[in-house]
Amino acid sequence: MEKFDILEEKINRLVDEFSALREEKTALGERLAEKELEIQKLKEKISLLAREREMAREKVEGLLSRVDRLISPQAAAGKG
Repeated sequence: MEKFDILEEKINRLVDEFSALREEKTALGERLAEKELEIQKLKEKISLLAREREMAREKVEGLLSRVDRLISPQAAAGKG
């Protein structure tokens, strides 16, 4: 009977460890899903910031072009 008690004890520990691992797996799966959502949001933010940066660059280039056009005729008139 003693061997059955030992076997029962080992099986009980195995079942407990299995349950703990199952809970840990579930928790890790939830955490992974949260991190994947966080990554997606950060990718969207990066994309938005890149578009905003491009728009700002285009505006600055446009302003510089306007300034160049204003300065160029004056520079040419001063030489003549």
